[in-house]
Amino acid sequence: MQKNLVADGREPFPFKMFLIYVLFYAGQAMYNVYLNLFLNQNGFSNTQLGLLSSVSTVVLVLVQPLWGVLSDKSKSKNQIVGMLLLISAIVGLAFYASKTALWMSLCVLLFNVFFNPAVTLQDNYTLEMLEGGRWDFGQLRLGGTLGYAACAALIGFVVETNYGQIFWMMGIFFIITGVLYFTLPRVSGHREKKQKVKYSLLLKDRRLVCMFVFNIVYTLGTAFFYQFYSIHYSNELGASSVMVGLLSTFGALSEIPFFWFAGRLQKRFGTKALMLFAGASAAARWLLLSMLTNTSVILVVNMLSGCGFVGFSYSLIRYINDNVPKSMRATAQSLNGILGTFFSRIIFTPISGILADHFSVSTVLLGNGLLMVAAVLLFAFTFSKAEAYQKAHPVLEE
Repeated sequence: MQKNLVADGREPFPFKMFLIYVLFYAGQAMYNVYLNLFLNQNGFSNTQLGLLSSVSTVVLVLVQPLWGVLSDKSKSKNQIVGMLLLISAIVGLAFYASKTALWMSLCVLLFNVFFNPAVTLQDNYTLEMLEGGRWDFGQLRLGGTLGYAACAALIGFVVETNYGQIFWMMGIFFIITGVLYFTLPRVSGHREKKQKVKYSLLLKDRRLVCMFVFNIVYTLGTAFFYQFYSIHYSNELGASSVMVGLLSTFGALSEIPFFWFAGRLQKRFGTKALMLFAGASAAARWLLLSMLTNTSVILVVNMLSGCGFVGFSYSLIRYINDNVPKSMRATAQSLNGILGTFFSRIIFTPISGILADHFSVSTVLLGNGLLMVAAVLLFAFTFSKAEAYQKAHPVLEE
């Protein structure tokens, strides 16, 4: 049916999937922006928050590949995502059961185990659903940006300093989103249950390896920012809960033009240029935020996040979908997520939490900015060589 519509030039915009992205990322905005403020309000220090993030990510790294393999083998990828979101909603509501540090830590751990895999598997489903059609992934992912921006701005007015209110709202959003996934067109995995795949093929693509490494450095800075900057912005710089929400809103709004035109930008300038621009934007963002204290100017500077986030996420998601065998796509998307979270949240976040407590958040941001500058230079040098090598030695064939 979809192919006939495309042939007639009348393929409708997939509004249901667009709505799902709006609701999904609206719920994620509540968690990302206000969870650590909630935990900090209930006695968690920066060091403890870093350790909690590290421990929960260790468990996630062990579990997430299993979800990727399960999705590649499943008869309905969308139902896998729907189930993960329904479980995430239940775990979110479980925060209300107790205010002990152990219970809240357990809830954070379980939420990451079920919600984070849904992020990558959702994108994998969307890409396969759109394959051969008129619409680009970035145009649907734009719904997530709009949902994130609107929610981050409005929730600050609703919760004020009562951050515990986010969990029942998250629950509603994820239940609706999970149910909607069960009503979408089914997309099956491409791997037979007994089919053997060579995971080493992924790492033999030198372009993909370069992109993975570059993305890892980028995620070090973003993980630290989302883990600690809202606390610094509120406690040290005196920003209100509304301003904290606007910080995320302004950043998300800056993604809109990049997601809408991401496909065209990549075709026009290429993957290398798009990622270098994203890396330079990220470096400038960390360096400027490490020096600024004016809360209003910080809102504007944080809008650099749009070109950085979209450049990295779109380039990798699109490259995997276009170059990795169908039987391994969900697995490769999961591997991309795991590599970033392993280095940023297991290794770097606990260390950066200790550094933030002993020095300052600004000092760690400065270090991230300098590291990103070095990564930009290294990627510019290595990717061209990897591209030339890969053209002569293609490895990712079905």
